[in-house]
Amino acid sequence: MKKINMLRGLIFSALLIAPTVYSAVTVDINGDRYQFEANPRLNEVLAPVALQSNWYWPAAALYQLDNDEPEQLRQQLLQQIAELKQHNATDNNLVTTLQSLEHQLASWHLAKRIVLPIDYDFSRARPEFNPRFGDGAYLLQLTQRPDNVYLFGALHSAMTVVHRGAAAVADYITSAQPTASANIVELIILQPNGKVQMAGVTYWNHTHIEAMPGAQLLIPLKSELFNSQLEILNQRLLELAIHRVLP
Repeated sequence: MKKINMLRGLIFSALLIAPTVYSAVTVDINGDRYQFEANPRLNEVLAPVALQSNWYWPAAALYQLDNDEPEQLRQQLLQQIAELKQHNATDNNLVTTLQSLEHQLASWHLAKRIVLPIDYDFSRARPEFNPRFGDGAYLLQLTQRPDNVYLFGALHSAMTVVHRGAAAVADYITSAQPTASANIVELIILQPNGKVQMAGVTYWNHTHIEAMPGAQLLIPLKSELFNSQLEILNQRLLELAIHRVLP
């Protein structure tokens, strides 16, 4: 190895297939690029940096850079939004929400997330948490405990709010500006480790679920009876958010 200075997952199995003995594996870790002559395991990739800081492992994220699936999904989403705008041109509230979504999605930095637990101690102690990298280019984000929670979806504009310990998810939308098309009865949390959770926020379906530091909070659109298009849009927004590279 040389240093060249410069979601239990959806794609967990991709790391486990590394048929060649010698390969080109590069991993960008917080701005420093590492190259491996053979396909490394996760603990080997983490070893040079694991003790450099007090990393918040639940927010560690691994991305495959040489894969365009997230960009393809973004374009499909934008196409769906354009069609919904055309078919609902007289619904000003919905059109306003869809326009906001277009702006939000256009600003996202995307890469294919490989959702798996990333923890140096776990990778050394448990083989199932120590997969082997396949050939390719990767981005590994390590961070100390994040300060923020990221709100997106049926809002007039996306928001970044300060994380509050022990706060219920509903507390984060009190300062937000949901659009008239927002479903504020049940929100969707994408925790930084890739786990998805639903959180009821009204008095009759309230559940106390906390957002972890660095979580994304989707305010979904209201789905309409006998019309599944908005429900499909909500699901695709969540799927794309998994591949979002947060600052």
